[in-house]
Amino acid sequence: MKSQKNSLTRFALFPYLITGLVVSVVLSSCDLFRKASVTPDSSPESFEEFYLRFHNDPAFQMSRLAFPLEGKLIDAEGEMEWTPENWPVMQVPIWDINDPLFNTDYTKEETKFHQKVWIDNSGFISEYRFELINGQWFLVYAFEQNL
Repeated sequence: MKSQKNSLTRFALFPYLITGLVVSVVLSSCDLFRKASVTPDSSPESFEEFYLRFHNDPAFQMSRLAFPLEGKLIDAEGEMEWTPENWPVMQVPIWDINDPLFNTDYTKEETKFHQKVWIDNSGFISEYRFELINGQWFLVYAFEQNL
């Protein structure tokens, strides 16, 4: 009777063993896929796709800023370092600025993008620099002056 109970117990545990094995294989595959998707051999993020998402998705924008951010904000109240609390969400890509009052300039290199917007003789200027870091684009410098 004891050997029959032992074999029944082993047989009853068989589905749990198979389920555990399947779950382990699936989770291992997911981990291998995740590791494969961030290998150093992966293509760098497209700047154009990043830049449009950066201006359309505030949460994504905040995830691509590393505080304390280089640069500063200068206005009538004085100079301030950038913080998450005083960061003005950027909403307009530089190539969409079409007001003749604003002057714009931007340059794109393989791993850097620099943009500048200003109004002549007004005390207003803003400059931003993006850099490709480990295959992803980040805003690394922001200077705004509005006097």
